[in-house]
Amino acid sequence: MKTNWLLEFHFVRGDFILCKKIIEDLSKKNGNRPTEFSTYILARMYYAEGKIQEAIQLFQTCYAQNPNNSGTLQEIAKCLIAQGRYKKAIEALTHAKLLAKQPDFLILYDLACCNANLKQYDLAEESCREALRICKSKAVYKLLAACLIHQNKIGDAIEVFRLSLRLFPKSSQLYTTFGKLCADMNFDDDALKTLKAAIKLNDNNVVALNELAVLHQKQDEIEEAISFYRNILNRDMESASIYNNLGMCYFYKDKFVLALTCLLKARDVDPTSSETLFNLGLVFASLHQYCSAAIHWEAAAVFSTKTNNSVDQEISNLISACLSVINEDGTTT
Repeated sequence: MKTNWLLEFHFVRGDFILCKKIIEDLSKKNGNRPTEFSTYILARMYYAEGKIQEAIQLFQTCYAQNPNNSGTLQEIAKCLIAQGRYKKAIEALTHAKLLAKQPDFLILYDLACCNANLKQYDLAEESCREALRICKSKAVYKLLAACLIHQNKIGDAIEVFRLSLRLFPKSSQLYTTFGKLCADMNFDDDALKTLKAAIKLNDNNVVALNELAVLHQKQDEIEEAISFYRNILNRDMESASIYNNLGMCYFYKDKFVLALTCLLKARDVDPTSSETLFNLGLVFASLHQYCSAAIHWEAAAVFSTKTNNSVDQEISNLISACLSVINEDGTTT
């Protein structure tokens, strides 16, 4: 129908006001009974506007009118995914998969995402591999690799990354994700090489810059780490972890004032970071400000998410040592 084409045209253009006016006029001409297509378009508009529950109700109306339409079930699944109702979305997608006349890439990818969110990584892996037989996609390769890592199939994950990089050699994002995996597996040389390739492809890749900084810091290459951290901060990409790590780099160089400045900025960004509070305690203790050190270590113990007795004991010992020095000196710096 000509009207259907017109509705689709204005919907794609994002002219929702005109679309709704056309739907209203059509409904009046049809005895206040909207057509299936106009209901479908209205539901898609509601979804785009964030009115997810209203969209689901309209898509369900469309499905009741035409229960053999797999596309409507896919739209219902999208709404359920937006609501975090992954089990229900899987039911809709599985039915849509049965109705589809041929394998559908989007159905399989959405199934993989839902199963991954439910931590059913074996099922997600299966859907990813089916999807890749239809279309080679960077997003699916990344998801497949993540599922393999969660199943402790590290060798398979590495092979997936290598294959994807052969297919998408200019993807800075893929190089970054692979580099992070290599770093997590302590393959530091491979990680450095891969992350540098990511930055070569995109020098604004802040994630890769941060991973490289962390790697250099881990290898005690402090000057290189400082350079990367400052590079990130110069791009107005502030975060508590970056300030914290930069502060500790200065601390290892015995530049306590610079270390304190960075760590205080990290505390301003995230006042509840137990790591930052603990490190502040170290810097204050190095500056012989034992009262401030004890206060920050006590705060670190309060905000710590770890239930490790050895960590708690370490903090208690540090606080006790500070209090002993304070009592001996008779000062409360």
